[in-house]
Amino acid sequence: MALTPAHAQFKVTGPAPYSPAVARQKIRALLEKVDANNREQTVTTLTGWLAWYRDIIDEELIAAWQKDTRGNLTDVVKSLADAKVAVGVINFSWGPQRAAAFLPGYAPMFEDLLLRFPDSGQPMMNDLVHAAAAGQPLDLSPTEAETVCRILIDMPDIGLWRKQAVQILPFYRATAQSLLARDLRSGDPETVDRANFWLYDPRSSIQQSSEGGAPSTGRRKMVPPGERPALIGADPDPSAGAPTLQRRTPQTNPQPDPPPAVTAAIAPDPKSYNGPMSGTLQCRGEAVPQNAEYVFRNLPPLKLQLDYDTKMWDARLVPGDDGTQRLILRNKSSGAQRKCVVHWTVSSN
Repeated sequence: MALTPAHAQFKVTGPAPYSPAVARQKIRALLEKVDANNREQTVTTLTGWLAWYRDIIDEELIAAWQKDTRGNLTDVVKSLADAKVAVGVINFSWGPQRAAAFLPGYAPMFEDLLLRFPDSGQPMMNDLVHAAAAGQPLDLSPTEAETVCRILIDMPDIGLWRKQAVQILPFYRATAQSLLARDLRSGDPETVDRANFWLYDPRSSIQQSSEGGAPSTGRRKMVPPGERPALIGADPDPSAGAPTLQRRTPQTNPQPDPPPAVTAAIAPDPKSYNGPMSGTLQCRGEAVPQNAEYVFRNLPPLKLQLDYDTKMWDARLVPGDDGTQRLILRNKSSGAQRKCVVHWTVSSN
């Protein structure tokens, strides 16, 4: 049997450019001078030294985080962190200096470290979970509570994160709901979806009553899942003439819609119509739940040809206001749907 020789390329690491003592001084100096203007170059320089000084960089990075200038280091920590740095940074931040080091502004960095190195947050999560299990929440300042809630809300549903968040968040309900209300206005689809889970999903512990040991912390009355609008966001001005959105609530027992087809609504004389002859409609805002309806209005009162995903949506045209018609889409899929695009054209037939 003939063998084909394999060729591999290896990067040769030469001798260290500095002695350990000199390298430590240079690394410390770089970290002390980090700011917005040199942050990227600092990361590049330290990354190039990792092959020789990984342990020294870890030690100096943890030490630098313990100083009052830590606010300049969040991006550096995210770029250079390994498990050792993650443990050192999070344990210090959650420790006696919590008031100064465990702040909402650092939450994105904490989330990044916790996601990459889950064990780094074990002491923090043990404290929070044990306190919740005992029915005695930790005495956190408003900023500390906000940071805890921000992390727990943002972390993905992997491992024990969602289960532990469900246990802990009810003890800081007012803070969590304030953050979620802000998230609903963010305009980011993923953030809005996550906020709607915590505020409306039956599996969430925030929107449920405080019976069963969870304390009441100034909870606002929330809209139950079956009654809330399927869409969130202000409607455009109907007088503008463009198709607009109407909020609809999910139907508990929806009636079957007619099969998708070219639908004639009012069908006036096409010659009297001088508006657009085609257009594209797209859903906006949060995902549309199963069996919920999404409504476009102010469409031309003519026979329209519709092009859309018939596997996900049922559609029907009905008379609207001021001689227009409405297009109603119902989500007939097995779950919530975000993508909703309809191309309409005035039919010539």
